[in-house]
Amino acid sequence: MINLKKIYFIFFLIIINYFLITAIVFSFSYISLIKGKTYDWFWVKSIQKKIYFEGIRNIWQFNKSCATFDQDLLYKPIIGKCSFNNPEFKTELNFKKYNRSHSNKVNNNNNDDIIILGDSIAMGWGVNDTETFSYLLENELKKNVYNLAVSSYGTVREIKRFKLSPFFNNSNTIIIQYHPNDLGENKELIINKSYLSNDFEKFFQKSHKSKSTLILGTFKSSLRLFFSDIIDIIFKEKNLEIIDFSEHRIYLEKILRENINLKKKRLIVFLSINPWQKVINFPKEKNEIEYLLINLKKEDYFIIDDHPNAKGHKHLSDFLKKYLISNSN
Repeated sequence: MINLKKIYFIFFLIIINYFLITAIVFSFSYISLIKGKTYDWFWVKSIQKKIYFEGIRNIWQFNKSCATFDQDLLYKPIIGKCSFNNPEFKTELNFKKYNRSHSNKVNNNNNDDIIILGDSIAMGWGVNDTETFSYLLENELKKNVYNLAVSSYGTVREIKRFKLSPFFNNSNTIIIQYHPNDLGENKELIINKSYLSNDFEKFFQKSHKSKSTLILGTFKSSLRLFFSDIIDIIFKEKNLEIIDFSEHRIYLEKILRENINLKKKRLIVFLSINPWQKVINFPKEKNEIEYLLINLKKEDYFIIDDHPNAKGHKHLSDFLKKYLISNSN
């Protein structure tokens, strides 16, 4: 006869021990992250990412020494220097009025300039001025490369910022770093929209979690993250994030065709993807808009932050340099 009491007792012990082990792993993950240490370890990485994105992460545009209100763009970089730090990086960003400040003025032929548009990836979230792919590309090609990218902008505001700049009429090559997050803004935002200072304050009101709420919430998540990591290992292909580019392309091209004369300017759009992503229906033909899909590796990213590190920016620069040289007009 089955001894139910013994089974219940064993089950109870397993549960208690699982809670105890989770508490130990969670404590290690939390304390390490607070001290600026991240680990690409099973379970620990997932817990640290959860803590990071739930409350530890600093966001560039929320930093009042880095971004300020703008009636045309909601916010824009503050001219000058700002510090931007997170557990995996300590950076200093320098901005001019319209671009991140790293142009070496390698030539005076404006028609040969390259313009970079994009969001936090192209702006260089987590890397210093001389580590961005735009800086590296400028040095390799010996051409002026102007980085107009701003964190969290969609294509609408990227184009608007470009049109407001002195570079719009004087440059022929534009490289746009696209991100799937751009879709929401591209579908809904009107390019001539104006903002009030109240919009800025309202948009950037952060709901601050108390430390106890953050710890309790992320600890509860840690209990299931163990099993999520196991599932991700066993069913890696099935758990890939699928990005269907079809809808993205419709709204992206509508914005580009309405605002840029594609017969006079060369337009290159690239999408960089993580190892845990898969893109379908990405254009392969080379027409008025040139599309590039760049696959980055795991080591090209910070461990818990989803942005390319200095190595990732070097990879992007090398890819774009090779493409531009091989497909020069």
